[in-house]
Amino acid sequence: MNKVLVLLSCLSLSACDLDLGSSYDPTTRTMYVDYYQEPCTDSATSLCFRTSLNSDDAYAVNTKGMSGFEALKWGSRYTVQVEAERDDNGKDTHYTLESIDSTEVIDASTNEFVLTFNMASGILQDNQNSEWIIAAKKTFTCTDADCTALTNAARDTNKIQLSFSTENDELTLLAVKCQSSDSNFSSVCEGVNDAVFDIAHYQTDCGLAVPRLCLVYKEEADASTDWNVLPFSITGFTAQWGLQYELDLTVKIQAKSLKSVEFIKENDAVKDRTNESFKMIMRTGVGGLEKSEGDVIRYDGLDFNCARFNQCNDIDDAVASADSSYEQFLILQALVESPGENAGDSPVIIIEDLLCDAGSNEFALDCVSDYDDVYWVEVK
Repeated sequence: MNKVLVLLSCLSLSACDLDLGSSYDPTTRTMYVDYYQEPCTDSATSLCFRTSLNSDDAYAVNTKGMSGFEALKWGSRYTVQVEAERDDNGKDTHYTLESIDSTEVIDASTNEFVLTFNMASGILQDNQNSEWIIAAKKTFTCTDADCTALTNAARDTNKIQLSFSTENDELTLLAVKCQSSDSNFSSVCEGVNDAVFDIAHYQTDCGLAVPRLCLVYKEEADASTDWNVLPFSITGFTAQWGLQYELDLTVKIQAKSLKSVEFIKENDAVKDRTNESFKMIMRTGVGGLEKSEGDVIRYDGLDFNCARFNQCNDIDDAVASADSSYEQFLILQALVESPGENAGDSPVIIIEDLLCDAGSNEFALDCVSDYDDVYWVEVK
């Protein structure tokens, strides 16, 4: 009897070992493939697909071996079936394309993306006659200043960031976004850095798809820098209208553009700017400016007194002139009134004057160009 039990135990263990080994045989997976490729690594001379194995996950550069993907075109996203080879630990090591389940063409007018090239690696080469070639297989053309920037980056073995659109496997260079030496790249083009910003005592329209108010800022490190619209909030900080701040911040930049800002501390140099006039922009449209009610206009959840200086009727007329084709944009002069002793803690924002209004197609030329202290981001 004992001999039989020992034999059965040995057979059971052998079966377990066989099952464990078979779990690392090649298996079929669903893979999602993005519409463009990136350099595989900072020093690589080849391009890699951006993929995901879960429809809810972000695309990431896939540096594993991939076979049979040559037919996939830039400009289209794919859902595919792949055979995944695995190592002794069960981790995927290589993918072979088995079939394409679906293809989604991404509109070239909205598919802008940025690629970073380390010119020291040789991945990006001058192909002559204003043409450049990536990884010896993808070409694009440049013009004028962009060609000069590419030539200089190659000469100086800098890093360079280029924005593209793509359609039907062809690349179109849109702009040179940033270039810098490798040692300065994280501070100039892309990285997380410390910064000091001045925050203005008012807000203005963000220039986003939906009408909304945003902070106005300038970098303290550069006194010559103009004020700019910050198209997102500062994590951990809330500004009060009428006060100008100096803030220590952590900023994240990508392709020389701010992507996020996080509050560290508020410096002592808070300046009271109540009763000082400023110019701000509001616009009509879904969720935007509407006609006045009860002596106030409302924008992004805030009330602005338009009756004090008899501006409600003029603003209402401007709002009424908007049509289905173009939003109406307004430049308003305003001030923040100091709250009186019995007025509570909330400052009152007073509209002093409607300086200019125009349709979105004419606003830059007819209005913004007349004022040096109007900060505007064109809605895209």
